[in-house]
Amino acid sequence: MKKKILISTGGSGGHIVPATILYEHLKNQFDVSMSTDHRGMNFLDKNKYNLEIFNITPISKNIFLLPFQFCLIIYLIIKSIFFLKKRKIDILISTGGYMSLPLCLASKILCVKLFLFEPNMVLGRANKFFIKSCVKIFCYSDKIKNIPNKYISKISVIPALLRKKFYNVKKADAIDKNINLLIIGVVKEQRYSIH
Repeated sequence: MKKKILISTGGSGGHIVPATILYEHLKNQFDVSMSTDHRGMNFLDKNKYNLEIFNITPISKNIFLLPFQFCLIIYLIIKSIFFLKKRKIDILISTGGYMSLPLCLASKILCVKLFLFEPNMVLGRANKFFIKSCVKIFCYSDKIKNIPNKYISKISVIPALLRKKFYNVKKADAIDKNINLLIIGVVKEQRYSIH
């Protein structure tokens, strides 16, 4: 029986794109589903992904809304606990974002294995909050900023992931006049210009 993996992602493109790439790479070996908020649904094809919506609003600076938001977060944690148990999720992978907080907290309560994914060079706030609880954090470099020194051993450096269709591109027999060029790399605090 395939292990069940839930990929939890925030609602911005910076969280969604890595989540969809992970989904593509894992879906043949595991039973994979994805959760996001209503913002994230704007970037996703509902027919292509096994989706669950967990809508959460950012914490407001308005002090009068804090009790309401606290109750909402408690409700979402309880909902997340029941969701993870009902779906019998074995592994939770979070690409970050405040939307992932209830699910990550629920995974901690239920002892569901938590893996983090940080495709950026700076550790995000949500991932930083759960770095202690995670099994591993997948990164493209071991030089991530804002990661506490005591958790550097949790970094697992992986090659930059591309959509699966890029791995399936066949070599051309002849070179066409039109050339498509894909450049991937890490820019180190220097400015480059292409002319």
